Amino acid sequence: MSMRILPTPSAVDRQSGFSLIELMIALVVGLIVVGAAGQYYLGSKLTFNSQTQNGRLQESGRFALEFMARDLRMGGFTGCGSRGRNGVPLLYRSYLNATAYPFDVEFGVSGYEASSSAPGQTVTLNATNPAPGGTWVPELPAGGGGSIASQMRSRALPGSDAVIVRSTDVGLPLVSPFTSGSQIFADNQPTDIATGDILLVSDCLQMQMFQATNVTDGGTRLNIVGSRGGSFTPGNAENINARGPVTNFGPGSEVAKVRTFAYFVGQGADGQPALYREALEGSSLVAEELISGVESMQVLYGVDLTGNRVVDSYVTASAMADWSQVLSVRIALLVRSPEEFTEDEDERSFLLAGTIVNPVDDRRQRRVFETTIALRNRMP
Repeated sequence: MSMRILPTPSAVDRQSGFSLIELMIALVVGLIVVGAAGQYYLGSKLTFNSQTQNGRLQESGRFALEFMARDLRMGGFTGCGSRGRNGVPLLYRSYLNATAYPFDVEFGVSGYEASSSAPGQTVTLNATNPAPGGTWVPELPAGGGGSIASQMRSRALPGSDAVIVRSTDVGLPLVSPFTSGSQIFADNQPTDIATGDILLVSDCLQMQMFQATNVTDGGTRLNIVGSRGGSFTPGNAENINARGPVTNFGPGSEVAKVRTFAYFVGQGADGQPALYREALEGSSLVAEELISGVESMQVLYGVDLTGNRVVDSYVTASAMADWSQVLSVRIALLVRSPEEFTEDEDERSFLLAGTIVNPVDDRRQRRVFETTIALRNRMP
C-alpha cells in the first residue's frame, strides 16, 4: 500500500487577516489621527476667526478716530477770522431765517452730554442692540427750521455723548467791486459753491452768513446773490445789503461754504449700534452710518479758563459755560467685534474718558479707543 503525500500550500494559497485585537488597535489609532486632525482644524479656524474679528475691531476703531479727528482739527476755521483778535470771537451777523443747529457757526465745537454719563459715573448697556432714546444736556437739536431736521433725536442711543464741529471750506477771495446791492463778487476759481449753499463771508474784523439764492459765472468773477424770498430753506430773513456788523467787505475778505458735522452713536441699519456722522450738505442735513459696532462714545472738552491758550481742565458738555474757551476735545469709543467668537463671556467693564461703561456680557471682544484732538485754530 502506497502513501500519498499532499503538497505543501503555497503562500498564494494561504489566507490571512487581522485578528480582532489588531482591528481594534487600528480603529483606535485611526480615531486618534482623525481627532488630532479635527482638533487642529478647529484650533486653526478659531485662531483665524479671532484674528479676523480683532482685525476688524481695530480697523473700525482707528478709522473712526481718524475720521473724527480730521473734522475736529478744523473746528472753528473761518479763514482770516478764525482766531479773532486776542482770542475774542469776531463780530458776527446771520441773515438766515434759522440760527440754531446746523447754522450756528460762532463756536467751532460744542456738544451734548448723555444723562448720568459724566466721569466717575457708570453707564450700563442693558441690551445687545439697544433702541434709540435717552436724554442729553443740553437737549439734542431738532434742526434749523423748515425742512431741515436733525436725525440725532430719532437715532441716538442712550448713554453716549454727541459732539458738533463747525468750520468752512477754503474760501474764495472777494474781488472788486466786492459788494453791490444783494451781491458779492468772488474770484472765479474752481469751486463747488452753488445756489442754495450756506455761505460765510469773513475778514479779520467781522463775519456774515447767508444763503446763496443765485450763483452765476461773471467771467473773471463769480456773482453770488443773497436775497430774501424764494423757495429756499432756511432762506434769508432780508437781503444782504446791510453787509457785516462792522462795515462793508473789501480787500482781504473771503467767502466759503459752511461745514457742520455732528458725531453720535445711533441705531444702525442692521439694528446694531453704530457711529454716525450727520453733515450739512448745501442746505440739507444728511446722516451717514460710518462704523458699525461702536457701543459708546464719551467726550470731554479741554478749556482755557485764563486766556493763556493752555488747557486748564477737561469738562463735560453739561458743565460748559463758554464754548469759545474750548482748545481741544478728548474722545473715547467702545468698539465691539462684529460677531461673538470667544469661548467665555466677557464680563468686564471699560473706562472711557473717566466714565465706566458696562456692556452686555457676551462672547464678543471689545476695545477702548481714545484720543485727544487739538483745535488748530485755537492753538497758540
